[in-house]
Amino acid sequence: MGRYIITIFGVLGLFLFSFSKVPVSIEAQKIERKKSGEILAEGDVIVKYGNRILEADKIIYNKKNRIIHLEGNIHLKTDRFDLKAEKGWIDEEGNNGEFFNVKGVVEKYYYIKAEKIKKLKEKYIFYDGEFSTCSFEEYDWYIKTKKGILIKDDKVEFYNISLRFCKLPVFFSPYFSYPASGRKTGFLFPQIGQDSYNDFKILQPFYLILTRHSDMTFTYDYRNKQGNGLDIQYRNKLSSDSFYNGNFSFFTENTGKWWENRTLPPLKNRWRVSGRSDLHYEDFDLSLVYDFPSDPYYFEDIYNATDLRYKSYTKSQLITLIERRRFTLEINFDFLYDLTKDNNELTLQRLPEIRFYLKKKRFFENLPVYFDFLSVNTNFYREKGESGIRSDNTLNLEIFNSFYGFSNMFRISPRTTFYYMTSKATADKTAVRNLFSVENRLRYTIVKKYSDFFHSIIPEVSLKRVSKVSQEDLPFFDREDRVKDAYDLDLSLFNILNFENSDFLSWEISTGYTFNRYYYLGNNRLRGHKKPLKNRVYFSINRFSGENTLYYDMEFKQIVRSITTFNIPVASWLSYSISHSYDKGIFSSIPTTNQITNSVSVRYKNISLSGSVLSNIKLGYTQRKSLAFTLDRKCWRLNLSYREDYNGVTGKTFRSVVVYINILRTDIKLPFVSRTL
Repeated sequence: MGRYIITIFGVLGLFLFSFSKVPVSIEAQKIERKKSGEILAEGDVIVKYGNRILEADKIIYNKKNRIIHLEGNIHLKTDRFDLKAEKGWIDEEGNNGEFFNVKGVVEKYYYIKAEKIKKLKEKYIFYDGEFSTCSFEEYDWYIKTKKGILIKDDKVEFYNISLRFCKLPVFFSPYFSYPASGRKTGFLFPQIGQDSYNDFKILQPFYLILTRHSDMTFTYDYRNKQGNGLDIQYRNKLSSDSFYNGNFSFFTENTGKWWENRTLPPLKNRWRVSGRSDLHYEDFDLSLVYDFPSDPYYFEDIYNATDLRYKSYTKSQLITLIERRRFTLEINFDFLYDLTKDNNELTLQRLPEIRFYLKKKRFFENLPVYFDFLSVNTNFYREKGESGIRSDNTLNLEIFNSFYGFSNMFRISPRTTFYYMTSKATADKTAVRNLFSVENRLRYTIVKKYSDFFHSIIPEVSLKRVSKVSQEDLPFFDREDRVKDAYDLDLSLFNILNFENSDFLSWEISTGYTFNRYYYLGNNRLRGHKKPLKNRVYFSINRFSGENTLYYDMEFKQIVRSITTFNIPVASWLSYSISHSYDKGIFSSIPTTNQITNSVSVRYKNISLSGSVLSNIKLGYTQRKSLAFTLDRKCWRLNLSYREDYNGVTGKTFRSVVVYINILRTDIKLPFVSRTL
């Protein structure tokens, strides 16, 4: 028996077919119009409308009441739906309908099995069914319910449910609600763990929507030995490029062993106030960052399972920036809270610092002569110790030329610094320092093209002269008060290979000669004329990547500093990396450093495992161990992390274990609004 194909305009709307004058193609073994006005299609019926398809054994369209009845092997497929059912009906415009013995995906995300699904516009009601965000191939968890209501972009409500994980019932409730949108008020999944201070700890967050562009998160923090606390986060998206985020944490603590050998007495109530705000309006920017803890040990104790426990200071800053075509004006208020000291009396503050920058510009239209000017004016303040005002002003005059592969840059930079001391104990209230630097850099570039890569060869010669002036009697606030003099000739050779597949290799070798009797390596002064030989290699080839920077000192005839990182893709699922840091410690101010980090990462399908070990080779102990396991099943995720740190100074070892499981994938989305509220 042959098949019939007809095209109808505006007849079958269905809930997947908008009612319009767009053609709907019907293919079936039998198609007829009855006297009652009904259209009957039977035998492997296929209805197509664009990229949307409806299949059934029989379809009856009632033109009078605009109802479509479907029977046998129903399959509805659109960009948002993929459902199978035995029988059902739907109105022409797709607002209302019922389907029986249903299995499939609704709104591209929710996997549903039900004896019946009823559609009422944007609401779906399913009876005696199962609901999950796991696909049927990974049906790890699901909610079995007598009745469920899915409201598009809003929520899912369940009545008389049992939550089943790997087919085992783990939770029962007469009512349960689950957000069907990225932002929905409710409890988020907790984090559970233990550490060297606590046998058990749990973080339970609650997410609260305030407005379309603001929300809050309340996190209850319970630790069986340390105590308990509350963390409150507030977020407000003021516009597309302006926002405010605020955070307040409060912890009521029990006295414990973590306070041993500290000079401060144990605290009962501990807190932290922090936040960030950025406001932008045309050429005016205002940025505020603040972070004030109750005590210098707050990060070490409260954030002990994270890298925040190693934080050495917090920085609070107010920055006002005016950006114009010819200049930039910046006003900073910087306040540092030193977490390595018991008090903040000697900590150096910048309250305020005013920076004015006259942007680089040509002197003449047709001559490559440029100039720019920077003035940094800082009020340095300490509760105890020297305080004063410094005005540091630098003018740069620069000439740039290029010819036949050569490029040459010549720069002259006069610099004048004024000091005015505000400390009462300072005898000399004012001081002036005048410096003059000259720099010339000549570079030649050779580019050779091969079949699958470019080879760039760049030799470079630079001469730098910084005048020597007496600075010992000047105030000392930071390193800008002790500018190093120089009379150096530096030679460098760069080789760069750029491959067509984006692989590359860069090799730099450089050294130099000083006309003085000394030179500087970092902040340290060494005697001699020959500067260290620097060798730097950086590459990324066939998923292998690495970097090594090495300094060989001519005077000591040995390697004085080396930093190496190497990443090895052992297999598609296994990678290994090693990092080594070495410093000879030839200066009294810098101790010898020799440590190595070994890291391994394994990834197989949706399982990832990573671990690292940091070893102090010099002192012969393991400083840090970490292990992280993640199982990501798309519809749920499990994270397990272990960390162990050894403090060589105190001789104490800190361990922490954190477990986080997110079954319903309730990851929140931060507020978003358009530029205009």
